[in-house]
Order: sequence, then structure tokens, then C-alpha cells
Amino acid sequence: MNEVMTMKLNNFKITLLAGLVAALLSSVAAFAQQIPVQANPTPGCTSTPAQLAAAKKTALDFAFLTGEAKVALADPAYIQHNPMQHKRAKDQNISDFESFKMTFLAPPAAPAAGGGGVGRGAAAGPQPPAGNRAEIILAECDIVTVIHKVYLQDPTAVAGTFYEAFTFDAYRVQNGKVVEHWDAGTLAPSVPAGAGR
Repeated sequence: MNEVMTMKLNNFKITLLAGLVAALLSSVAAFAQQIPVQANPTPGCTSTPAQLAAAKKTALDFAFLTGEAKVALADPAYIQHNPMQHKRAKDQNISDFESFKMTFLAPPAAPAAGGGGVGRGAAAGPQPPAGNRAEIILAECDIVTVIHKVYLQDPTAVAGTFYEAFTFDAYRVQNGKVVEHWDAGTLAPSVPAGAGR
């Protein structure tokens, strides 16, 4: 009888322990960080392989073309999520599309008066490696994301010491046009009036 009681007690302990473990594991999800709701692309949205290929081509053309060819790929309802360009449009009371057109159809800037300065294509000091403007290209539904590999000056090291970093551009492509753009742009700090005089 003693052995039977010991077995029952051991079975009870195992059952109790298994129940506690199950309760503990089921409560972990309640305490875990909740994943935010996906905003883009729209959950459940699908595209065929041909649609994804066409969206990638449009986004890459938009990313690498300039001037009128680039502007032709933007939808008139174009939305810009880059805060500098969006702020410019808002300050000038124009649409993001009109601001975009002004940026990419503007004539090239003239060299500074006096000459002899460093031009747009040249820079003093060591130059970083070329990087890759199309390191990763991902497409899902109507969103194409292009991740760029760049090399930045290490702020903790001597000039010419670069480190690998990544930036991105994301585009919503609909009917062969870019209708929305996101990037890692931030507002530049303003210079206080009179600074540097």
C-alpha cells in the first residue's frame, strides 16, 4: 500500500508541476511585447509575380532616373514622407507632387562666384568606397523597398576611416506610377540667427 500511495503522490506532483508549467507558458504571451499592427502594405494585399516585377522596375527607374524621366513616373497624387521635402511643400502651400517637380526639374546650381571652390562632383579629403544603391530590393503587394549600402565617416576616428551603414527608400507603386515615398530623411537642425558671424 505504501508503494501505491507513493506512486499516486508522485503522479500528483508531476501533474501539478505540468499544470504550473503550462499556466506559466500561457501567461508569457500576455506579458510579451505586442507586435504593432502593420500599416503598409495593406494586410492581406497580394500581387502576382509579374505585378511585383513591374513595381520593382518602376521603383528602381524612379530611384535612378533624373529630370523629366523621373517626374514622369510620379503620380499627381504623389505623397512625400521625407520631412524636409514635405515641409517645403507645406511652407510654399503646394502639393508634394509640385514640390517634387520643382526639385527634379530645377536647373543645376551654378558654381559659386569667385571660382576655385570645390565643385559638386569633387570633395576634399578621402572618399568613401562606392557602396551599392541597390543592395537589397524587396517587393510586397504595392510597396517596393530599396536598401542602400553606404560608407560614412567614423566620427570617432581619423578622416578617411569609414564604416558600412544602410539607408532606404520605399515606394508605393500603383498603375506604373510612384504614388508614395518614404525614406530616412530628417529635419536638419536650424542655425540660430547670427551664428557664425
